[in-house]
Amino acid sequence: MKKILLLALSFLASWHSIGQTFPLDRPLSVIYLKKDMTVHVLSPENIRYVDISTPNVRGDIPLGNLLRLKLVDSCVSAFSAVLTVVGEKNISQFSLVYDKGRSDSLFKSNLDICIADMRPIALPDVALSESGARSYALSLFRKSSSGGSVKANAYGLKAMLNKIASVGDYVFLDISYLNRSNLKFDIDEISFKIDDKKQIRASNSQSIDLVPEYVFSQVSSFHKYYRNVFVFRKFTFPGNKILNVTLSEKQISGRVLSFGIRYSDLLNADTLEH
Repeated sequence: MKKILLLALSFLASWHSIGQTFPLDRPLSVIYLKKDMTVHVLSPENIRYVDISTPNVRGDIPLGNLLRLKLVDSCVSAFSAVLTVVGEKNISQFSLVYDKGRSDSLFKSNLDICIADMRPIALPDVALSESGARSYALSLFRKSSSGGSVKANAYGLKAMLNKIASVGDYVFLDISYLNRSNLKFDIDEISFKIDDKKQIRASNSQSIDLVPEYVFSQVSSFHKYYRNVFVFRKFTFPGNKILNVTLSEKQISGRVLSFGIRYSDLLNADTLEH
């Protein structure tokens, strides 16, 4: 088993002593360990940092939100220790207990980190977790796209802007494409650029690329219909510029379809709720 995966090393200084004390108003939840058995701890958010206050337990993170724990082979005596799990927006602590005399009924191979075990933390670089972005995007995706406005038509393709929504400092763009041709569309990329509304000369034009923080669906091609939700950190641009959304095909002479979004459209974004 791999050594414990440490993410966000900058946490080490600020959380130096957090593996020993945790200001809860109740005892820590207990995770019982057993010889030659693995415990899987599932977190509701991606895990950024883990501390195990004993060398008798090994751990790693095989998936972003899954922690795997196991006693080391040389562990022979009973002990108790503290497990600290830092997620994207919360911190949780547990008591790790190994005692050969305890009943096997206390041992659970799969555990969930519950809300009662979590305490919020402030991370300046993480305002919206990936799981949160996915949840909000899914709530958009579940709604009908029939109320969207057609923004562009070309090459048998139709581009529709279904909705612009916001959550805190994030903007969600719900976009659909309809392929009325008989040719499958192989997506090269969907790009987002802030461009001048009127380009007098190419040399005078300034274009700014925007990269989504999160993309709901990873689809490489579509036959008749494609819909996706793109999540961006809040951005601004002046009235003489426009946000261009461009869908391009992989082939050398592939189809390209673009449409613009005005800043006034972003200002009128709906507030997204679950």
